[in-house]
Amino acid sequence: MGTANQPDPGSGKKEAKPIKICFVLSSIGGPRMLSQLFAGHIKDDVAYLVIQRMAGAGLLDVLVECLREEVNIKTLVAGHTLQLQPGAIHFLPNERNYVFEGDKLIAADVPGKVRLSLDLLFTGAAALSNPCAVVVLSGMLTDEDGLAGLAKLSAKGVPILGTLESNTPVFDMIEQIRAKGLMGELYPPKYLLEHLSFQANGNGNGNGNGISRAGGDRIRVLVADDEEKIRSMVGDMLRLQGIAAEFAGDGLDALRKIQKGKYDALILDLSMPEMDGLRTLEALKTIDPTLPIVVVTGTDDPAKIQAVKGFNVLGVLQKPFAWEKLKKLLPQFRQDAQK
Repeated sequence: MGTANQPDPGSGKKEAKPIKICFVLSSIGGPRMLSQLFAGHIKDDVAYLVIQRMAGAGLLDVLVECLREEVNIKTLVAGHTLQLQPGAIHFLPNERNYVFEGDKLIAADVPGKVRLSLDLLFTGAAALSNPCAVVVLSGMLTDEDGLAGLAKLSAKGVPILGTLESNTPVFDMIEQIRAKGLMGELYPPKYLLEHLSFQANGNGNGNGNGISRAGGDRIRVLVADDEEKIRSMVGDMLRLQGIAAEFAGDGLDALRKIQKGKYDALILDLSMPEMDGLRTLEALKTIDPTLPIVVVTGTDDPAKIQAVKGFNVLGVLQKPFAWEKLKKLLPQFRQDAQK
């Protein structure tokens, strides 16, 4: 005889597997980024929950229609009760809290919570048997509510991957999440779901191997800067373009690494201890005279900048620089690497 938790073997019915859940956190990008994310990457055994921060049901209706038109995928807006459906996108309005009841989301009246609580939602998800994963598309997780919720999913081994909205300066947010050990790799939106694994790996970090260029070899760029924050920021910029980033803390460290390994380009700070940018450029004429180089600097000394340009570098970027300016030089990296 079967029990409540175990179906009768003679009943002929198979026990339904829990739906996999993928949380997609987005705040600004709307259909512009979501269409890139979902196009061609929807799996028919996964329910995708889009949490559009600072968006009520009215705006979500507009986003849903845009997304339906862009990618032609079944798209739903949560009401009081929402049955999760595999292979569909579910939008959660920011003006209501939800709790899980199996594969259903039920609106919850939580005292003192007038907006959607990521901590409450993720606490419920962490208690489910459903495999979960999280994609972060924006800087919406700067409050403790979001970080607390992510920590609970991460403790369960839920992978957390991310990307950066192109016009949103959220590198500080990425560093904050990574400092807590909550986020794995960053990828461009169109590659995020390719790298999403629903297998718990024990630390909440993604384990994708990155993106390769034509021919299978990965582009490698060395970032030499004595400021850890700048190294991290530029490294994230490069990884979003599918480029492997390695790091050096000063010019001498950079020269050692270049002597040991092959790099496709160098991003070099002008002012560093031990060996500054100009001395590093001079040494590279002997070690690797063909290495493509971009110099980044906080100085406005015209003489130093003119001296740098005498080394035939790809360009000089003033700190702080918009990531679009570096991105314009990235095609040159690829051309040089493929010669």
